[in-house]
Amino acid sequence: VPELANDGRNWKTYRENVLRVAKHKNLLQQFDGIDAKPVNATERELAAWDQRNCSAQFIITSTIPDSLILRIMHLETAHEYLDYFTDLFERESEIVS
Repeated sequence: VPELANDGRNWKTYRENVLRVAKHKNLLQQFDGIDAKPVNATERELAAWDQRNCSAQFIITSTIPDSLILRIMHLETAHEYLDYFTDLFERESEIVS
């Protein structure tokens, strides 16, 4: 996945590439929120979810500049990461248009 530009100018193609990689790695449900953090889960179930979530987060954190990582450090899930950048870059492009 090519790196996301700091100003998000390549957001739409970046997002598409992230979702294609996620689908390839069977992590798409992490990004669309279907595989939410389990409640009342066993330790094993929670560990399995955490592994999937960390793998999905890595797809994003390994392909964004440090300045953008600082903006999402407080978020817990890959789904929240994607929502944050969608709101940030799609809203900004609507304002500019």
